[in-house]
Order: sequence, then C-alpha cells, then structure tokens
Amino acid sequence: FTETEKTLLNGSWDFFGLNHYTTKWVKAVPPYNDSNPDWFTDQNNVDSACNPYNATPIGFKADSEWLYVAPMGLYHVLKWVEQRYGNPPIFVTENGCDVPDESSLPLEQALNDTFRVEYYDGYITAMTQAIESGTNVRAYFAWSLLDNYEWADGYSKRFGLHYVNYTDLTRHPKMSAQWFSHYANVLNANASYIGHTVQRTPMSPQYAA
Repeated sequence: FTETEKTLLNGSWDFFGLNHYTTKWVKAVPPYNDSNPDWFTDQNNVDSACNPYNATPIGFKADSEWLYVAPMGLYHVLKWVEQRYGNPPIFVTENGCDVPDESSLPLEQALNDTFRVEYYDGYITAMTQAIESGTNVRAYFAWSLLDNYEWADGYSKRFGLHYVNYTDLTRHPKMSAQWFSHYANVLNANASYIGHTVQRTPMSPQYAA
C-alpha cells in the first residue's frame, strides 16, 4: 500500500469480523526467497498444535486435523484486537468444532455431543471474560446451526448444532443445541461473565496447561 492508500484505509472499517476455531504455537521462518510462492509462504511462519519444547498438545483434538480445543486463545486474540485497533466493535462471525468420529457414530450417540458442549462453554466463557475486561464484542455466531458442506472436507465433518441426515434431510437437535438455547435464554441472557456452566473433562498431563 502507498502512504495515501494507508491513510484512506486507516479507520475506514465499521467493525472487526473474527472467525476463530483453534489456537496453535507459531514461530517465524527464515526470509522467503520468492522461489515458489503459495498460501503457506505468504504467512511467513510455521504453526504447530504441539508445544515445540515438550511436544505436548495445546488441547483436546477435534475431528478435523487442524482443530484443537484451546478456549483461552479466543480471549487473547480478542484482547489483541482491542489493543491493536483501538477497541473496535467486534463480531465473532464463526466459532465451533466437529466432534471426533461424529460422522461414523449412530444417531443416538451423535446427538449426545458433550465434546461440543464443552467446546462452546469454554469459548463463550473466554469471550465473556474478555467482554468483562473491556473488549467491545457486539455479537457471537456459532458455526454452525446445521451440519453442512464443509469446504474441502465435504460432508465428512459435522459442525452443526443440529444433526442432518444427508439421505432424507431430516434434522435432529443435538445436546449442544439444547445447551446453547438454555445458555442464551436462561443462564446468561445478558452475555455476562458467569464462568463455566458444565463440568470440564480433566486434561491428562500430556496436554499443555
């Protein structure tokens, strides 16, 4: 960008839209030599879900290879946006997870998605903690209302609060849908910081704190 373009862009936004699913450790890489540019070289870093010093995972792994449950990552990125951009209105436009092996589970087991309930409980708790400390979060959107076509993974991954039978298109609310409705309408209608609302699955020593 030229200096004129930077001046025009600075402060021209209406809000900051944030898609957030997971957190990883990141380290810089040597300067790129422009030999074969691609999406990865453009980032100028490498990331890992495991601690580079002791190889412990950052959290429980979801069904997708890239997705690990690390709620405090959302808290920290919200605080970073607040400090970096002068606390703009922030809309969390996507946040959610797929449950390990969910697509291969019988319907009754798939609907009992306690893994997803713990994910949302953790991430929404982290977000409301950021709000309590002054971050200007205006809205939050779960990904997703329904199981759907997930980019390169197609129908093999399920992120929905509702289970979709892809043969007859019937839809079934999962436990996470019931929890989400109860949380938003009864437990925390004002989006205050109230802490965790479900019992957390203990993390074994193999996971990072």
